[in-house]
Amino acid sequence: GGEFKIAIRGENTITGDTEPLVVIDGVIGGRIKDINPADIQTMDILKDASSTAIYGSRGANGVIIITSKRGASGKPKYTLDSYFGYKTPAHLPELQTAQQFYQMTLDKVMDGGAATAFTSNEMEMINSGKSTDWVKLINKPSFQTSNTLAISGGGQNTTYRVSGGYLQEDGSYATNTYKKYNLNAGVDSRINKYLKMGLTSFLNYSTNPRGSLEANRSAFRARPTGTVYYDDLVNPSDGNDAAIGPWNDLSVWMGIKDAQVPNPLLDTYPENVQFQINTTNIMGNAYIEVAPFRGLTFRSSLSASVIGEKQGDYRGTYSKDRAAINLPRAFYETRDNTSYTIDNILTYDYSNKDHRITVTALQSAFMNTAERYAIAVDKLPYASIWYNLGTAAVINSVSSSYAKNTLQSYMGRINYSFSDKYLLTLTGRTDGASQLSEGNKWAFFPSAAVAWRIINEDFMKNSNLFSDLKLRVSYGQVGNSTVSPYSTQATVLNTPYDFDGNSAFGFAPGNLGNKDLKWERSKELNIGLNMGFLDNRIVAAIELYDRKTEDLILNTQIPSSTGFNTVFANVGQVGNKGVEVALNTVNLSNNNLTWTSSFIFSKNNNKILALASGVSADKGNKLFVGSSVKSNFYYKFDGIWQLADSVAAKSYGQAPGSVKVVDQNKDGVISSTDAIDDRVVLGSELPDWTLGVTNKFDYKNFDLSFFIYYRKGTQYRNGMLSGTMGEYTGTRYNHIVLNYWTSKNPTNDYFGVAAAQPYREAIQYQDASFLRISDITVGYSFTKSLLDKIGFERVRVYAQITNPFVFTKYDGMDPEYNSNTYIDEVPNIIYALGFNIGF
Repeated sequence: GGEFKIAIRGENTITGDTEPLVVIDGVIGGRIKDINPADIQTMDILKDASSTAIYGSRGANGVIIITSKRGASGKPKYTLDSYFGYKTPAHLPELQTAQQFYQMTLDKVMDGGAATAFTSNEMEMINSGKSTDWVKLINKPSFQTSNTLAISGGGQNTTYRVSGGYLQEDGSYATNTYKKYNLNAGVDSRINKYLKMGLTSFLNYSTNPRGSLEANRSAFRARPTGTVYYDDLVNPSDGNDAAIGPWNDLSVWMGIKDAQVPNPLLDTYPENVQFQINTTNIMGNAYIEVAPFRGLTFRSSLSASVIGEKQGDYRGTYSKDRAAINLPRAFYETRDNTSYTIDNILTYDYSNKDHRITVTALQSAFMNTAERYAIAVDKLPYASIWYNLGTAAVINSVSSSYAKNTLQSYMGRINYSFSDKYLLTLTGRTDGASQLSEGNKWAFFPSAAVAWRIINEDFMKNSNLFSDLKLRVSYGQVGNSTVSPYSTQATVLNTPYDFDGNSAFGFAPGNLGNKDLKWERSKELNIGLNMGFLDNRIVAAIELYDRKTEDLILNTQIPSSTGFNTVFANVGQVGNKGVEVALNTVNLSNNNLTWTSSFIFSKNNNKILALASGVSADKGNKLFVGSSVKSNFYYKFDGIWQLADSVAAKSYGQAPGSVKVVDQNKDGVISSTDAIDDRVVLGSELPDWTLGVTNKFDYKNFDLSFFIYYRKGTQYRNGMLSGTMGEYTGTRYNHIVLNYWTSKNPTNDYFGVAAAQPYREAIQYQDASFLRISDITVGYSFTKSLLDKIGFERVRVYAQITNPFVFTKYDGMDPEYNSNTYIDEVPNIIYALGFNIGF
């Protein structure tokens, strides 16, 4: 049920939204998660400033255009697409057993650390060779399925397609699931030779009970020396369980005296914890197209989206949040987001033997409103979830909000082609954004693109090397008004004060407005080359781009003498330079066997070019001129202090077993002042480059495909190491298995359990490069003779494995995202069987 996270050609802003615009059948601003993949016909990505210009500021981060399947003239056709999957937790880090955990505490004492107290219940687990794997107890294999039934058809002038779909994706623990119901309908009708109309609509409803946001983190944290069931405790009085007793046969405190993490299984019961999001999304597009005479068309369309979300959060007495002693609390929130876009497009086409020209004029209006209402209560007298909040003894907060923003746009575009060899596109667009300041709401964004179809030149007619050759160059500007509504205005907040001895409330300024806030502006040069060889058995496309974004909208620091610490302002510049290579090859093709390959390579160099007031560094926000917007800034790890380094370690206030960092200026002091700072930029969360490789094989009626993905150069502050699971100097929680330092194991891999660790953070920055075999699919399509016998047009059955292998040196969870297990699910391998039927 999570959202997609997509960035096209790097990060173009620092604090704003970098998500691309999604257009679904003309519905501008849709969400990819809300469309059924079985309904998608094509998906196109617009990246450079010239191609995205028609969408103006809303396309500043790129555009994803999704076109759904449409009906065709003829008798009704039915399709059924289904798969059923088995999900199993995989690629998980190894956690310490009870015996390893105990040995770690002995190692701590051996090297001079304090002893750790264990209850008799824990010692029974340790001495008997038992151990509790809480992660395995919580995360179980689960089920996943998707089913879509569609009907399409139509007559000579009117075509239609209607589909309904159901998706269920169960989580790794029982209370976590996602169910989505889809309806999609589209109709296109030509009324006469002058008039055409069409309608597309989508209705989605999803339920997403996620259970406890804490369950997985508690499972990773809980000591392996804990006991699951109360009756298995050898001494309930030696711990925190005796006063509470069992709950549903579980030992609430696992036979341990520590009262920080209760039995993680408690949070998996809906009686104790519920967290649920229900979402309704209705979106649609209707258009009318008039062609009064040859070459001229006028198209007017209205697209709208209404998204309503209801979120409830309940924490019962026996949840971790309530620690088995406090009364329940609950939170309920509703969010409604409504938007519409009106587009009017006038197009004129003219062509003769050598010339073709297309002139387009567009007027567009967009409006978005967002409403929110929320209430949080405490001390509920009974388990009423969030359905009877009026019974609560304490109302912690009641809040509501409303925001509205609009965008007006006007665009003109000319496309010219001469002899299908020389092509020119000129675009000018003016956008006005309501959330910017008076006098700065409107901005003009021009773009131009030229292309040369070299393959159509006379001197290429006898070429034995090329079957296609095209050179493209474009330059353009786009804007981004990436700031919340009312950010240019000063707001007020409620503040208490004393009024003649009585408490009262008044209002005070909540922030500092900026009456000069204006558009972010990106300028991009793009050079592309398309090539085809051997009758297009080898097809390649190379893109080089250089984008610079100016007047970044940042919440920048200001002198506190103003009464405030920050204000939104236009400061700084960000640059993205890169190369993209796409290569498609037909490696083998004969009557029985076809083998094709696809390679997608992308390299982006992201840099901050300027910051506010000409400074070169904003250390507090980890922003540095010349470095990535997602830079990591800290002391550089330089190994572990060893016994032979005792004197040198002591001079830095450390001891053997401690994390050693680089003294950059070699002055004998590790400093972090403005004058002297040994911290450096260590790396970036953005990758150096990525490579995706797809291979497809077709042998008679069988097909096989597999997808390999490689990401190089991403660096994370590892969420597992920076959390309790990597804190080896502490013995309160369990840890992932690491090769830690002791006086008898003088490794440089990880710090010791007894020594103080003032620079432990340095070891937490890790290279998260990985190679993933992402998908393996094998299918079989029924022969035509068999299809004729059963009266079907198409039947294909297939088996698929998703996420089977990941190769990485990264410690912890899946390296494609950085998790400390809070809120998140665990990674899975999915084994699926499916079929596609047409009749």
